[in-house]
Amino acid sequence: MNIINAAINTNYTGYNPARKQLAVPKEQPQQISFASDRKKVKTASFIGSALGIAAAVAGVYALAKKRNPSASLKNLTYKENDILLIGAGSILGGLTGGLIADKNKKNKNPKIREALQQFFGSLVCPISILAVAEKGLEKSGFKLPQIQSNSKLAKAANVALAALPKVAVTICSLVAGMEIGNSIMNKVNNKIFKKEVKHDVHASDYLVHTDDLCVAANLLLKDNKSLSSITSKALPLSFILAGTKTGTQEA
Repeated sequence: MNIINAAINTNYTGYNPARKQLAVPKEQPQQISFASDRKKVKTASFIGSALGIAAAVAGVYALAKKRNPSASLKNLTYKENDILLIGAGSILGGLTGGLIADKNKKNKNPKIREALQQFFGSLVCPISILAVAEKGLEKSGFKLPQIQSNSKLAKAANVALAALPKVAVTICSLVAGMEIGNSIMNKVNNKIFKKEVKHDVHASDYLVHTDDLCVAANLLLKDNKSLSSITSKALPLSFILAGTKTGTQEA
Protein backbone atom coordinates (compact mmCIF):
# COMPACT_ATOMS: atom_id res chain seq x y z
CA MET A 1 0.00 0.00 0.00
CA ASN A 2 2.86 2.36 0.85
CA ILE A 3 4.36 1.65 -2.54
CA ILE A 4 1.05 2.53 -4.27
CA ASN A 5 0.69 5.77 -2.24
CA ALA A 6 4.26 6.73 -3.10
CA ALA A 7 3.59 6.21 -6.78
CA ILE A 8 0.46 8.34 -6.63
CA ASN A 9 2.24 11.17 -4.81
CA THR A 10 5.13 11.38 -7.31
CA ASN A 11 5.22 13.82 -10.22
CA TYR A 12 4.52 11.06 -12.70
CA THR A 13 3.52 12.61 -15.99
CA GLY A 14 2.21 9.60 -17.81
CA TYR A 15 -1.12 9.38 -19.59
CA ASN A 16 -4.06 10.55 -17.51
CA PRO A 17 -7.47 10.91 -19.15
CA ALA A 18 -8.37 13.65 -16.71
CA ARG A 19 -5.30 15.70 -17.53
CA LYS A 20 -5.49 18.16 -20.45
CA GLN A 21 -3.19 17.11 -23.25
CA LEU A 22 -0.84 19.74 -24.64
CA ALA A 23 -1.74 20.73 -28.19
CA VAL A 24 0.98 19.81 -30.64
CA PRO A 25 1.48 22.71 -33.02
CA LYS A 26 0.72 21.81 -36.61
CA GLU A 27 3.50 22.21 -39.11
CA GLN A 28 3.00 25.46 -40.96
CA PRO A 29 3.07 25.27 -44.77
CA GLN A 30 6.10 26.91 -46.34
CA GLN A 31 5.47 30.41 -47.60
CA ILE A 32 6.24 30.65 -51.32
CA SER A 33 8.09 33.76 -52.38
CA PHE A 34 6.37 34.66 -55.63
CA ALA A 35 8.63 37.66 -56.17
CA SER A 36 11.71 35.43 -55.83
CA ASP A 37 10.25 32.80 -58.18
CA ARG A 38 9.36 35.42 -60.80
CA LYS A 39 12.85 36.87 -60.61
CA LYS A 40 14.34 33.41 -61.24
CA VAL A 41 12.03 32.86 -64.22
CA LYS A 42 12.86 36.29 -65.63
CA THR A 43 16.59 35.69 -65.22
CA ALA A 44 16.36 32.24 -66.84
CA SER A 45 14.29 33.66 -69.72
CA PHE A 46 16.78 36.47 -70.26
CA ILE A 47 19.76 34.09 -70.27
CA GLY A 48 17.93 31.63 -72.55
CA SER A 49 17.05 34.42 -74.96
CA ALA A 50 20.65 35.69 -75.03
CA LEU A 51 21.99 32.19 -75.69
CA GLY A 52 19.42 31.65 -78.45
CA ILE A 53 20.46 34.92 -80.10
CA ALA A 54 24.16 34.03 -79.82
CA ALA A 55 23.53 30.63 -81.44
CA ALA A 56 21.52 32.21 -84.27
CA VAL A 57 24.17 34.88 -84.95
CA ALA A 58 26.82 32.16 -84.99
CA GLY A 59 24.73 30.29 -87.58
CA VAL A 60 24.28 33.40 -89.73
CA TYR A 61 28.02 34.10 -89.52
CA ALA A 62 28.89 30.51 -90.50
CA LEU A 63 26.63 30.77 -93.58
CA ALA A 64 28.10 34.18 -94.51
CA LYS A 65 31.62 32.79 -94.12
CA LYS A 66 30.72 29.88 -96.38
CA ARG A 67 29.47 32.24 -99.09
CA ASN A 68 32.30 34.71 -98.63
CA PRO A 69 35.49 33.55 -96.82
CA SER A 70 36.52 37.16 -96.18
CA ALA A 71 33.31 37.93 -94.22
CA SER A 72 33.87 39.08 -90.63
CA LEU A 73 31.59 39.14 -87.60
CA LYS A 74 32.31 42.86 -87.17
CA ASN A 75 30.86 43.78 -90.57
CA LEU A 76 28.06 41.20 -90.59
CA THR A 77 24.76 42.51 -92.01
CA TYR A 78 21.39 40.78 -91.78
CA LYS A 79 18.83 40.03 -94.46
CA GLU A 80 15.19 39.06 -93.96
CA ASN A 81 15.92 35.33 -93.46
CA ASP A 82 18.69 36.14 -90.98
CA ILE A 83 16.32 38.35 -88.98
CA LEU A 84 13.78 35.52 -88.79
CA LEU A 85 16.49 33.12 -87.58
CA ILE A 86 17.70 35.50 -84.86
CA GLY A 87 14.12 36.22 -83.77
CA ALA A 88 13.39 32.49 -83.60
CA GLY A 89 16.57 31.92 -81.55
CA SER A 90 15.61 34.61 -79.06
CA ILE A 91 12.00 33.43 -78.67
CA LEU A 92 12.89 29.74 -78.46
CA GLY A 93 15.68 30.45 -75.98
CA GLY A 94 13.45 32.61 -73.78
CA LEU A 95 10.69 30.00 -73.92
CA THR A 96 13.07 27.19 -72.94
CA GLY A 97 14.57 29.16 -70.06
CA GLY A 98 11.12 30.15 -68.78
CA LEU A 99 9.74 26.60 -68.96
CA ILE A 100 12.74 25.19 -67.07
CA ALA A 101 12.67 27.81 -64.29
CA ASP A 102 8.88 28.10 -63.89
CA LYS A 103 7.58 25.22 -61.75
CA ASN A 104 3.95 26.26 -62.18
CA LYS A 105 2.57 23.98 -64.92
CA LYS A 106 -0.36 26.37 -65.51
CA ASN A 107 2.08 28.85 -67.04
CA LYS A 108 3.25 26.44 -69.77
CA ASN A 109 0.50 27.17 -72.32
CA PRO A 110 0.66 30.99 -71.94
CA LYS A 111 4.40 30.85 -72.68
CA ILE A 112 3.93 28.68 -75.77
CA ARG A 113 1.07 30.92 -76.92
CA GLU A 114 3.26 34.02 -76.57
CA ALA A 115 6.09 32.33 -78.50
CA LEU A 116 3.75 31.64 -81.43
CA GLN A 117 2.33 35.17 -81.20
CA GLN A 118 5.78 36.77 -81.21
CA PHE A 119 7.26 34.69 -84.01
CA PHE A 120 4.39 34.52 -86.48
CA GLY A 121 2.51 37.69 -85.52
CA SER A 122 5.41 40.07 -84.95
CA LEU A 123 8.05 38.62 -87.26
CA VAL A 124 6.98 36.28 -90.06
CA CYS A 125 3.88 38.21 -91.15
CA PRO A 126 5.38 41.74 -91.12
CA ILE A 127 8.60 40.71 -92.89
CA SER A 128 6.69 38.68 -95.49
CA ILE A 129 4.42 41.66 -96.27
CA LEU A 130 7.47 43.93 -96.44
CA ALA A 131 9.23 41.62 -98.92
CA VAL A 132 6.19 41.68 -101.24
CA ALA A 133 5.79 45.46 -100.90
CA GLU A 134 9.48 46.10 -101.62
CA LYS A 135 9.35 44.00 -104.78
CA GLY A 136 6.23 45.88 -105.89
CA LEU A 137 7.94 49.23 -105.31
CA GLU A 138 11.04 48.12 -107.17
CA LYS A 139 9.04 46.87 -110.18
CA SER A 140 6.95 50.03 -110.33
CA GLY A 141 10.06 52.19 -110.52
CA PHE A 142 8.24 54.90 -108.55
CA LYS A 143 10.43 57.85 -107.55
CA LEU A 144 9.63 61.29 -106.22
CA PRO A 145 10.74 64.22 -108.41
CA GLN A 146 14.08 65.79 -107.51
CA ILE A 147 14.72 69.49 -106.86
CA GLN A 148 16.74 71.03 -109.67
CA SER A 149 19.33 72.99 -107.71
CA ASN A 150 22.97 72.64 -106.68
CA SER A 151 22.52 74.15 -103.21
CA LYS A 152 23.38 72.07 -100.13
CA LEU A 153 19.79 72.29 -98.91
CA ALA A 154 18.46 70.99 -102.23
CA LYS A 155 20.96 68.12 -102.23
CA ALA A 156 19.93 67.12 -98.71
CA ALA A 157 16.26 67.35 -99.67
CA ASN A 158 16.86 65.20 -102.76
CA VAL A 159 18.46 62.47 -100.64
CA ALA A 160 15.40 62.51 -98.37
CA LEU A 161 13.00 62.48 -101.35
CA ALA A 162 14.83 59.53 -102.92
CA ALA A 163 14.58 57.54 -99.66
CA LEU A 164 11.02 58.56 -98.75
CA PRO A 165 9.11 55.93 -100.82
CA LYS A 166 11.22 53.11 -99.36
CA VAL A 167 10.90 54.52 -95.83
CA ALA A 168 7.10 54.78 -96.20
CA VAL A 169 6.79 51.26 -97.63
CA THR A 170 9.02 49.76 -94.90
CA ILE A 171 7.26 51.42 -91.97
CA CYS A 172 3.73 50.89 -93.32
CA SER A 173 4.47 47.24 -94.18
CA LEU A 174 5.87 46.45 -90.74
CA VAL A 175 3.06 48.23 -88.87
CA ALA A 176 0.33 46.71 -91.05
CA GLY A 177 2.04 43.32 -90.92
CA MET A 178 2.15 43.36 -87.12
CA GLU A 179 -1.50 44.34 -86.86
CA ILE A 180 -2.60 41.67 -89.36
CA GLY A 181 -0.23 39.03 -87.98
CA ASN A 182 -1.24 39.51 -84.36
CA SER A 183 -4.93 39.57 -85.29
CA ILE A 184 -4.57 36.27 -87.15
CA MET A 185 -2.47 34.67 -84.40
CA ASN A 186 -4.99 35.72 -81.75
CA LYS A 187 -7.68 33.75 -83.58
CA VAL A 188 -5.35 30.79 -84.25
CA ASN A 189 -4.17 30.65 -80.62
CA ASN A 190 -7.74 30.88 -79.33
CA LYS A 191 -8.55 27.79 -81.42
CA ILE A 192 -5.38 25.88 -80.42
CA PHE A 193 -5.57 26.55 -76.69
CA LYS A 194 -9.39 26.71 -76.56
CA LYS A 195 -9.20 29.88 -74.52
CA GLU A 196 -9.88 33.42 -75.64
CA VAL A 197 -7.33 35.89 -74.36
CA LYS A 198 -7.79 39.63 -74.72
CA HIS A 199 -4.53 41.58 -74.92
CA ASP A 200 -4.81 45.04 -73.38
CA VAL A 201 -2.04 47.28 -74.70
CA HIS A 202 -0.21 49.43 -72.15
CA ALA A 203 2.48 52.05 -72.70
CA SER A 204 5.14 49.63 -71.40
CA ASP A 205 4.20 47.09 -74.09
CA TYR A 206 5.73 49.31 -76.76
CA LEU A 207 9.16 48.72 -75.25
CA VAL A 208 8.88 45.08 -76.32
CA HIS A 209 8.82 46.19 -79.95
CA THR A 210 12.31 47.72 -79.88
CA ASP A 211 13.25 44.85 -82.16
CA ASP A 212 10.79 46.07 -84.80
CA LEU A 213 12.43 49.51 -84.83
CA CYS A 214 15.83 47.88 -85.34
CA VAL A 215 14.42 45.60 -88.04
CA ALA A 216 12.98 48.62 -89.86
CA ALA A 217 16.24 50.58 -89.59
CA ASN A 218 18.32 47.57 -90.64
CA LEU A 219 16.15 46.86 -93.70
CA LEU A 220 15.98 50.52 -94.69
CA LEU A 221 19.73 51.02 -94.51
CA LYS A 222 20.86 47.68 -95.94
CA ASP A 223 22.16 49.44 -99.08
CA ASN A 224 24.21 51.86 -96.97
CA LYS A 225 27.06 49.71 -95.65
CA SER A 226 28.37 52.14 -93.02
CA LEU A 227 24.98 52.84 -91.42
CA SER A 228 23.80 49.26 -91.91
CA SER A 229 26.81 48.07 -89.92
CA ILE A 230 25.67 50.16 -86.92
CA THR A 231 22.06 48.92 -87.00
CA SER A 232 23.22 45.35 -87.54
CA LYS A 233 25.14 45.44 -84.25
CA ALA A 234 22.03 46.60 -82.37
CA LEU A 235 19.63 44.21 -84.11
CA PRO A 236 20.46 40.94 -82.27
CA LEU A 237 20.36 42.61 -78.84
CA SER A 238 16.95 44.16 -79.57
CA PHE A 239 15.35 40.70 -79.66
CA ILE A 240 16.18 39.96 -76.00
CA LEU A 241 12.99 41.73 -74.87
CA ALA A 242 10.80 39.51 -77.07
CA GLY A 243 12.46 36.33 -75.78
CA THR A 244 12.30 37.44 -72.14
CA LYS A 245 8.63 38.38 -72.46
CA THR A 246 7.88 34.95 -73.92
CA GLY A 247 9.54 33.10 -71.04
CA THR A 248 7.87 35.18 -68.31
CA GLN A 249 4.26 34.79 -69.46
CA GLU A 250 1.85 33.53 -66.78
CA ALA A 251 -1.67 32.13 -66.71
